[in-house]
Amino acid sequence: MEKDFDINLILLKLQEKRKIFVSEIDLQIEIGFIIKSLYPKAKVRAEYCPSFNSNMHIDIVVNNNDSLYAIELKYKTKKCFKTIDNEVYNLKEHGARDINSYLYLKDIERLEKCRDNIYNFKKGYTLFITNDLGYKNKPTRENCIYKKLALYDGSVKNGVLDWEDNAGIGTKKNCNKPLNLKGSYSIKWHEYSKIDDSNTGTFMYLLNEIY
Repeated sequence: MEKDFDINLILLKLQEKRKIFVSEIDLQIEIGFIIKSLYPKAKVRAEYCPSFNSNMHIDIVVNNNDSLYAIELKYKTKKCFKTIDNEVYNLKEHGARDINSYLYLKDIERLEKCRDNIYNFKKGYTLFITNDLGYKNKPTRENCIYKKLALYDGSVKNGVLDWEDNAGIGTKKNCNKPLNLKGSYSIKWHEYSKIDDSNTGTFMYLLNEIY
């Protein structure tokens, strides 16, 4: 990691401060606060629209010492009700591991495009936090429609990634284009926080670096 921007330090501070989030926006805001506290002179922007694509919005962009760092976030949860430090968290059921896996990999593709089109782009990061432990397991169904897209632990994602031929039009709605990753990305899940021993009480995170 660059000395002037350490994503692992940011993640450590995030884990120390928050075990759980209300939503993806809540996560986005918290990370922004932590970055600003660690790098007070940096310019931190949310929903940044790069000049080369008016339809693209990056969750967080940081300009530190004229080097640009981009972060894309995913926060997908299983339905649960938690109380932590007298604060209630009523999380939604997001499900759709197939779609969410596609969207995470699309985030990587988007950051590769930023790298190739922004002169001062230094590094990009994709971060996925979830309490759905099923993401780390390799799909076992013979007719699994997202074999190449699945974010199971230990897999490597590169090249052209697409749905299987038996994937329905409805499933692929707005996610129908094949993804093409120029780099190679290892999928490795880590524990983010342990809230309780229920099947919704452990949060994991996946972090990939684009440079």
